[in-house]
Amino acid sequence: FRIRLQLGMHDPPAMVEWNYLHNESIVENKEHIALARLAAQQAMTLYTNKNGTLPLSPALKRIALVGPSAVQGQLLLGNYAAHPDMLIPTIQDGILHAIGESPENFTGNCSSAEANVDYFNQDSCGVTLTSNVSECCRHCGLNNACKYFTFYKGKCFMKTSNEGRRNSSGRYSAQCLSHFGTDRVRYVSGCPDVACNTTAGFADAVSGAAGAEVIVLVLGLDQGQEREGHDRTAIELPGNQVKLFDALRQAHAHTPIVVVLVHGGTLALGHIVQEADAILDAWYPGCQGGMAVGDVLFGAVSPAGRAPVTSYLKTEDLPAMGNTNLYPNSGSNGITYRYFNKPVQFPFGYGFSYSTFEY
Repeated sequence: FRIRLQLGMHDPPAMVEWNYLHNESIVENKEHIALARLAAQQAMTLYTNKNGTLPLSPALKRIALVGPSAVQGQLLLGNYAAHPDMLIPTIQDGILHAIGESPENFTGNCSSAEANVDYFNQDSCGVTLTSNVSECCRHCGLNNACKYFTFYKGKCFMKTSNEGRRNSSGRYSAQCLSHFGTDRVRYVSGCPDVACNTTAGFADAVSGAAGAEVIVLVLGLDQGQEREGHDRTAIELPGNQVKLFDALRQAHAHTPIVVVLVHGGTLALGHIVQEADAILDAWYPGCQGGMAVGDVLFGAVSPAGRAPVTSYLKTEDLPAMGNTNLYPNSGSNGITYRYFNKPVQFPFGYGFSYSTFEY
């Protein structure tokens, strides 16, 4: 009860100084936002950087941005995180800001939303978490493939057409009338969501990356893949994410591919480690993580994070799920990284920066 007493929870409300604080001067003020951005910057972990691919030049004329996590700010928060009052900058926002094409004041330009109407078009160009129709309109305007959208229960379903229009209670649908005015960053989802259970969007991703000077591919996990009470059974990337990388690598063999990872649990990346030109781990970087990714990719900040966990090569290398022996014993090497005697993908503490040094 000590904390409750200190907070004045047993005192008359008029006597509690905390009741006179104004949220607008404390919650999400400039100092706190700057601190969130700094924390995200310092957590960025650079695993590979072939031939000095990173940092990228802010003068690049054509950047292909691929992967649903690139335009979903909510996914950057991870687990046990409430939605901030402010609009969460996405990785796309961070990249646009880094190259001087900031969409900060872009609010979207859409038709009036039709209530209780759904554009039930299976040809989706992405789904993102949003808090209202206006935010959904903005996301659609930042996605060049999005022509229409349907907002329902905190999700923005972006569509290429309004086919399948039908009445549906609780849904709001509208047309995007104009897109954000830059063609320097072209976004294509590749996968409809992080689960990536279909390859239907791969052709659009490949064609959308044509002519790009660099491809930024965002891969990883979300709360649909990992959360409390929902454990993964494999540490590999989910669904067809690796195949998306392969499709881009095969079609654009001479274009650098920079992989950005958004996740919490460890990931086995397979041959992506050898074939990607650079791999930057953003983890779940929080409400300013999108801006921090842009800062690091374009050299405003040199990455200095170090892996807080060991990354293993494949699920089969790990002890069986039922094995809970921490220390070596008859028939077991223990379940912690200290007694792991096989090659690993990235060891604990691993990470580079834009300076040159070796382990």
